[in-house]
Amino acid sequence: MFHKVLSAEWAKLRNNRIVFPVILAPTLILLLQYVNFKIRYTSVVKEGDIPWTIFIEQHAVIWAVLILPILAAVLSSMLIMNENSENNWKYLLALPIKRRDVYFAKITLVIFFLLVSSILLGIGILGSAFILQLPGDIQYSQLIQTLCAALIGAFAVLTIQFWLSIKFDNPGIPLAVSICGTVAAIFLLQSALTRWLPWVYPYLVLPIRLNEGINITWYMGQSVVVGLLCLIIGYREFAHRDI
Repeated sequence: MFHKVLSAEWAKLRNNRIVFPVILAPTLILLLQYVNFKIRYTSVVKEGDIPWTIFIEQHAVIWAVLILPILAAVLSSMLIMNENSENNWKYLLALPIKRRDVYFAKITLVIFFLLVSSILLGIGILGSAFILQLPGDIQYSQLIQTLCAALIGAFAVLTIQFWLSIKFDNPGIPLAVSICGTVAAIFLLQSALTRWLPWVYPYLVLPIRLNEGINITWYMGQSVVVGLLCLIIGYREFAHRDI
């Protein structure tokens, strides 16, 4: 039954503009870093640095701290917007399908689109580096590890945003939470006192030089555990809600 619900949710996206944020998010970072390296190459890459490593890290930090958490919130809101508008939940849940299948089909699609967006960023980084003619060997392993780590670190934020998007009919509430959490993470991510904040996890799990001395594996595990807890709590709240 789950795959049928997943197919039905996918079919709903024909008239949905969800593809725009999926493409736009990595494109903005690619353009920003292309201009940054084109104009300020000698300032960004110091003597002794590996250009490919610096190039990947510069993309990864902005992607993990700023873009990925907000993208998770935007995608969650867009996928649930149809059901929240005019209370379409009543019509959807009146069908002979389980709420569990509906909940997990929708969040599976959000994860899929985040994965697609990350892949586009990875391909774009390679293309952008070739255009800039970066010297040295291509750091495929570092690129894949960094993008995968950011996705794992964003899992807790994703489940929180998805839960809020289903709970509140007004999409402004989960988006406001996302913006506040992201802004707090930007200003507080270097503080050891605020490393419990889920919006900081996508940065703390990055295998970059700025995170030397930080137990990346610990924060990956923390993101997964917090994410699973929020996923279960969100589903239970949705399953027992009187719609």
